[in-house]
Amino acid sequence: MKTNLKTNARSHIILFSSDHYLSYEKIIDYYELRFQIEFNFRDAKEFWGLEDFMNLGQTAVSNPANLSFFIVNLSHYLLA
Repeated sequence: MKTNLKTNARSHIILFSSDHYLSYEKIIDYYELRFQIEFNFRDAKEFWGLEDFMNLGQTAVSNPANLSFFIVNLSHYLLA
């Protein structure tokens, strides 16, 4: 169950997994991690220029991508 902290409204969330052996705690943990990774991609593209790199070589792509994600993680750390 999810609760809005401002209005105290409650809603239900249904999560699905094709792995029948995962516990519900693990499924929740994986979904939380998935959304954090998506937010990091969004931040890297929107604020730190990940979309601006149009390289095709593996090294040429990995260097700016790693730099963008480093900056995202550093900014989250500094904000905390």
